[in-house]
Amino acid sequence: MYKIYDCLTNQHDLVLVLIAIAIGLGGIHTAFNLYARACIGRWQQKIAWLFLTGVVTGGGIWATHFIAMLAYDPIVPVGYEPGLTAVSLIIAIATTMIGFAIASVAGPHLVLSRVTGGLVVGLGISAMHFTGMSAMRVPGIISWHMDIVIASIIMGAVFAMLSLWFAEAARTPRQKLYGKASLTVAVATMHFSAMGGFVVTPDPTVPVPAQLISQHYLAIGVAIVATLLIAIGFVTALVDRQMRAHVSNRMRILGDSAIEALVLTQNGRVVDSNESFLRLTGSKPHEILEQDFLARWLPDTPPAFQTGNLNYVETSLRLDDQKELPVEVIRREIPADDISDDTIIYGLRDLRERYAAEKHIRFLAEHDSLTQLLNRTTFNDRLGEALAESDETGIPTTVMCVDFDHFKELNDSFGHIAGDHALRELGERLSKLVTDEVTIARVGGDEFVVLLHHQGRTKATEINAHSQEVAQQILDCIALPIFINQENRAKLSASIGVAHYPVDGADAESILFHADLAMYRVKQSGGNDVVFYSSEMDEEYRFKRQMASNLRIALENRQLELYYQPQCHADDEEIQSFEALLRWNDPELGQVSPGRFIPIAEETGLIIPLGEWVLRTACMEAARWKKPLGIGVNLSAVQLQKHELPDIVASVLAESGLDPKRLELEVTETALIHNPARSMKILSDIKKLGVRIAMDDFGTGYSSLATLQNFPVDRIKIDQSFVNKLVGNVQAGAIVRAVINLSRDLALDVIAEGVETDEQANFLTDHDCRAVQGYKYGYPRPIADYWHIVHPEEPVPGTTEPVVAEANRHSGIETV
Repeated sequence: MYKIYDCLTNQHDLVLVLIAIAIGLGGIHTAFNLYARACIGRWQQKIAWLFLTGVVTGGGIWATHFIAMLAYDPIVPVGYEPGLTAVSLIIAIATTMIGFAIASVAGPHLVLSRVTGGLVVGLGISAMHFTGMSAMRVPGIISWHMDIVIASIIMGAVFAMLSLWFAEAARTPRQKLYGKASLTVAVATMHFSAMGGFVVTPDPTVPVPAQLISQHYLAIGVAIVATLLIAIGFVTALVDRQMRAHVSNRMRILGDSAIEALVLTQNGRVVDSNESFLRLTGSKPHEILEQDFLARWLPDTPPAFQTGNLNYVETSLRLDDQKELPVEVIRREIPADDISDDTIIYGLRDLRERYAAEKHIRFLAEHDSLTQLLNRTTFNDRLGEALAESDETGIPTTVMCVDFDHFKELNDSFGHIAGDHALRELGERLSKLVTDEVTIARVGGDEFVVLLHHQGRTKATEINAHSQEVAQQILDCIALPIFINQENRAKLSASIGVAHYPVDGADAESILFHADLAMYRVKQSGGNDVVFYSSEMDEEYRFKRQMASNLRIALENRQLELYYQPQCHADDEEIQSFEALLRWNDPELGQVSPGRFIPIAEETGLIIPLGEWVLRTACMEAARWKKPLGIGVNLSAVQLQKHELPDIVASVLAESGLDPKRLELEVTETALIHNPARSMKILSDIKKLGVRIAMDDFGTGYSSLATLQNFPVDRIKIDQSFVNKLVGNVQAGAIVRAVINLSRDLALDVIAEGVETDEQANFLTDHDCRAVQGYKYGYPRPIADYWHIVHPEEPVPGTTEPVVAEANRHSGIETV
């Protein structure tokens, strides 16, 4: 080590040493730029670039060696044999070209090829050095310290191997820097270490050939060779770099303009990417270069995609924090050209938005948009799966039908916006009850269904108890007040029908139907309760269906008829008008009470044509009466919600020719409050026709005074439930007196219905009730039985005897 140091400091001109190192750095700098270019492109271009790399590298190292030799002072005159000097240059160029060529070979053994290439370069440096030294001629004896020589060869080889290992493909500035520094160290350590083992013993007797290159001319030649080689290499690399930079810049602008992420790879390694990919992965450009693209970011791609047999795949992009993004990837291959190797372009598109949109679409397809609960279609699918599972496990499945009580009144009172708000809030509450065992869906309007699994429960008592528990939770959830506005809170209840599979039904349709039947049984009982299905409900339903079918046939075949009940003056019992009452005598069912078939007509919608038939028939009949008595016709709640009702009334009046003042339409308080605004408009339009309006069953509702104030009522009918209790019931008497006084104060007529006894009649007369109706004054009968009333002094059809004028009194009615 001391010999090397002594040789460097005492036997070398340090200025020339620095110049030698500078020239070596220049050559090596240019050489690695050429090597980087030689690592890409087709083999024809690679060979050319490798040759130029070898020329520049070998020439630079050769120039460094001989300039360093000029800096060496052996004390004796020095000359150089031309042939060996030229051979040393050829050795430097050839070995470095071969070494760089080996290192540039891509394949599965990259490290081995680079290390081997570095070894060739290192040994080539030593071969050039010692060949150049053998060309040296001095008047003396040259000898070597072989231990130092061997060490110098080893150091040159090691640093050369490290150089090409660090440099890899010399794509990045860092790789080039490491390669240049290591190769410079290899050249310097090898040369100056070897010179430390070089010994010259002067001997004038040693002959020196005449044809030698003097150091002066050698310096000029070396300077010219080094300058030319480095300049040629530098200019060539610069021109090529600018050309490739121009192409690369155009491609980068194009790539960065794409929304999709683009990645370019060569031999599986990333060589470039656009800004979209960097943003997608949160990376910087230098962090992705030379990374194995598929292994690093797309490890889950199928083998067919990795080998190129498949060009499109949807997979996950793995990020640094182990998070994964869904992406679609397309693979395209670009064959090698004069500028680059075989290149594979990967285009990636972030699928998060698409997956989110698809998820949202699926959610909309499967859920109700208002309540966010499942919709009917999805529920039916879940129900089918649950029934199949029940068949396999033997554990029953329960279905509940839930319908809110009086929800229509909430809509009518506060509007549909408030109704939607209530449904949203109830949907949110019910969603909190959803578990693995409980599935809830909205199937329309205010109708909901519940699918209940009974995990681990097999006994009927356990299943019923579990169903009752869940149903009660639903009732409690719905019973909480709902905020409508600052002044109002709505409180709802629900009717719940329950049916078990397979006990109460053999398939999805029947189990839903039976749960619905049970729910309607709750409705009929006042709501806010839970009822389990039983077989008699099915029998009742079939009976109703039969009745509805028969009623439709009766309407079409004119099997219905009207009975008329007289309405009399309380003092003299003179008949003032008749109330038309519908009767139906079915061939199969016999005489059917209106209390049975009217609700069915309202449920099925038959009440609309049925009501119009009653109105038309009664008006036609009354218009034929010789005595112009009044005629009263009842309107159902369903009819009162039809906008076309005033037009129908006008049409019937025009068709029959009946004086509108003779017609009185009777409505109930309950019918009015279904939709107060609509009812007000319809009744006002009817009132404009000259028709009278009577409020039937007054006092049985819950808004009587408000109804009298807001609606165009002409007469009040005191409900028979109060009249029946007049005798012996102080409260009933007080209510009747209050209604009579109220009607008088409001300038309204009043009539009491359901009068059957003299005591009831006397009470009403004593308290100034001027009109009465009931069995005491006449039963509902066909109009022929009252012929002597409506056609006084005319013979009854089919007879020739006239009826006396007094026959319109109560006593005459009783004798008919």
